[in-house]
Amino acid sequence: MFSRILLSFLLSTALYAQTVTADNSKATSNPAAPANPMVDQLDLANSLLKSRQFPDAAAAFKAIIEKDPKSVPAHLGLMRSYLRARDFDNAVEAGKKAVQAVPSSALVHATFGDVNFRIGDMAGAEAEYKAALQTDAGSARGLYGMGKLYNMLSLYKHAKDSFTRAHQSDPSDREITSAWLDSLPRVQRYEEYKKLNDKHLGDEMASTDSEDHDTDLPNTEKLLKAEAEKKPWVVVGGVRPIQLKMVPYGRELAAISISKGNEGGAMSRAKGFALQVKFNDKASATLLLDTGAPGITIGNKLAEKVGAVKIADTFFRGVGEGITKSYYAWIDKIKIGDLEFKDGIVEVSSRNDIGEEAGLIGTDVFSDFLVTLDFREQKALLAPLPRNPAATGEDGEALDRYVAPEMQSFAKVYMFGDHLVAPTVLGTATKNATGLFVLDTGASSSTISNELAKKITNVSYEEGYVKGVSGKVSKIFSGDKVYFHFAGVHVESTDIISFDHRSLGGGTEIAGLIGITTLVQMKMTIDYRDGLVKLEPYEIRTIGR
Repeated sequence: MFSRILLSFLLSTALYAQTVTADNSKATSNPAAPANPMVDQLDLANSLLKSRQFPDAAAAFKAIIEKDPKSVPAHLGLMRSYLRARDFDNAVEAGKKAVQAVPSSALVHATFGDVNFRIGDMAGAEAEYKAALQTDAGSARGLYGMGKLYNMLSLYKHAKDSFTRAHQSDPSDREITSAWLDSLPRVQRYEEYKKLNDKHLGDEMASTDSEDHDTDLPNTEKLLKAEAEKKPWVVVGGVRPIQLKMVPYGRELAAISISKGNEGGAMSRAKGFALQVKFNDKASATLLLDTGAPGITIGNKLAEKVGAVKIADTFFRGVGEGITKSYYAWIDKIKIGDLEFKDGIVEVSSRNDIGEEAGLIGTDVFSDFLVTLDFREQKALLAPLPRNPAATGEDGEALDRYVAPEMQSFAKVYMFGDHLVAPTVLGTATKNATGLFVLDTGASSSTISNELAKKITNVSYEEGYVKGVSGKVSKIFSGDKVYFHFAGVHVESTDIISFDHRSLGGGTEIAGLIGITTLVQMKMTIDYRDGLVKLEPYEIRTIGR
């Protein structure tokens, strides 16, 4: 489970701000040679990109392409400028023109693959990464791109092989190095990071500019060292069948309609489900059960009370505007019902609460188990996973997804760190669209991005806000009735909320969240190891039966 936390942290060093250079070896081999004006223009464009002046950078790269339509650095820079500006339509258009202009460039294909990956067009991403490898079998960025796809599909052995080959091909690429490190077992990961640090690459990785924030990154070495020295999240007594009690969590008002007389009003309902968690036998807390959150996150007062031992500073970003400073910490003993963990690594917020909650517990805490959330019976059922025939029992081994015979009815979902992401078809009576949605029991309502909402429904502004772990989302739009089809089920959502989802961004664009008001209508079984989910809608109970 903790490796997923580490993945999101290491990949926060993504090299979106890397610059592109021309092959000017001929121009510089002779000191007396006249300056190359094209190189000067590239330097200027790269400078604009690095300083986040994205529209100006895009204009500069376009000017270069007009003069030299086959300039690979300019095509790369133009695609990256549009990506950084979140101008995805123009990024796609620039990518199409780039592969037409220089079809023999593996880097152009791989970068266009990155554009498609970012917008959630995984078929397009795969096609471009494979085109890069057909052009150059050793293309580092092509191999890296395929590794990202394999990771998303829970094909971890394939991903590790791709990241290893990519790193061997270009050990100076920090984004590739981060992914390669994360694919290694925890002890080896720390050893390799120390080697990089000795070469002064580790510090450079940790200081790399990121697209989404300018905040200091966690102390990488402290975190990796802690994980290497002591295996986190050890299940005391081993993996075995366990039943945990879920309790309704919090109350909120929900709009209702009454068909007789077209009356309306509001009713109180639980906004989620929670588990009672005890830390170090010193204090307990009721934590919101959240399939959209990693591990356990608690407030600083509770951490101090239970004697959490700080490892390294970090921060987190979720629904809400801005970021929240936090730190990773050891807690020796974490008990949830009859389940006990030894040496858990938790995240401690600088705030006393997490959004409006006392704390969060992500279901990936139970990733060694097959997890069933039975909302109707208010139980969380944990069971051993089917044995993967390829498993050797080696700690941290990379395995590809295994679908056991008894799990053939499960749907395959994408794994983005701790997020269970389902390709979703959604629409109204007259329009439909597709997008990637996070299955999120921690979201009190289902949500949709403003961009996607406008394609399928009428939206109107409402006064109010949604409060998330990182603060408030100030602009909210309500929409028409929307139908979702995902992971083999078809459901209606009448309380969908639309807002800007850019704060949820990362490796790819998320179109929205499928929240508890939708998920509570079904039993939910999760296999984190293999990226599998089974949703079983409850039968409607008729009054009087």
